[in-house]
Amino acid sequence: MRAVGIALLCAAASAACGGNTDEPRPEPGSVCRPLVPLGDQVDLGGGPVDCNALDGYELFLLDNWEAGQASISWYVNNDRTADSDPKPDTDPVPAGEILGGRCVGARPSANAATLCDSPEMRPGECTRELEPGSRFAFHQRTGLLTANGGQLGRGFPPICPDGAPLCHFAPGPPEVGPCSPSMGSTPATDGCEGRDFSGWEGVFVWARVGPYSADTVKVRVADKLTDDKGCVCNPYTNQNDPGDGCDKFSAFVGLDGTFRAYLVPFDRMQQGGWGMRSPGLDLGGLFSFALEYGRGSWDLWIDDIGFYRRRP
Repeated sequence: MRAVGIALLCAAASAACGGNTDEPRPEPGSVCRPLVPLGDQVDLGGGPVDCNALDGYELFLLDNWEAGQASISWYVNNDRTADSDPKPDTDPVPAGEILGGRCVGARPSANAATLCDSPEMRPGECTRELEPGSRFAFHQRTGLLTANGGQLGRGFPPICPDGAPLCHFAPGPPEVGPCSPSMGSTPATDGCEGRDFSGWEGVFVWARVGPYSADTVKVRVADKLTDDKGCVCNPYTNQNDPGDGCDKFSAFVGLDGTFRAYLVPFDRMQQGGWGMRSPGLDLGGLFSFALEYGRGSWDLWIDDIGFYRRRP
């Protein structure tokens, strides 16, 4: 079935897939691959959803994407080797309506998950029940991304001293591909500290993919030693000698066509092994969170997302 999607991509972007053999082939990455249907199968939203998958947990919600409740602190970015919807640097990041909704009309169980109003609340103090229904989610569609893929992310407001100087590393150029220009990132300042999430076990996310989409994402967090805003590692490291690079902590998650709640424990996250080595993830000072989607063509849905812990 995936061959159908590949054939469609080739038909819509013949230059990228060879095109007229009488003409010289374009340089790799020089063609902006269009956003086209990934296949001829209608996306019906997957199978039955376990609406009580988070029962027994306390949650700190980063976003649920619902109208009037969605956060404006997210960014969306990709390698710009293909068209995408939403496009890189779209601000604010939009939400899409879920066909038929997710768990709309379902009622919380007797052991329903509860929400914490702040990450500093102690275990057992969070008593507000999570409503299981959802009508909106982040929806990312892309053509064939061939370099670094993309990401949905956000920073946590760091605690910085007044008049903090800029970090010592020189900012590099923004990543620019054939599909769009890029906005530069916010300059980091030295002496900042991250936010305390030490009372939490890991990240939870409701997610699914559409037919023919790539399906493995990476859940990523970063602390002072692994985030550029910590001013210790270098986000513009030399690729031939990346020992000072910002090698963040992450874990892979495989998705399918049905909305599921995925739990990603912090103790399962590891560095990639290419950059600055860290003695371990410092949950007492997190600077950022992101969900990365790699090379490939994507039809990705991300719904409720945040941190979890078992309720005492």
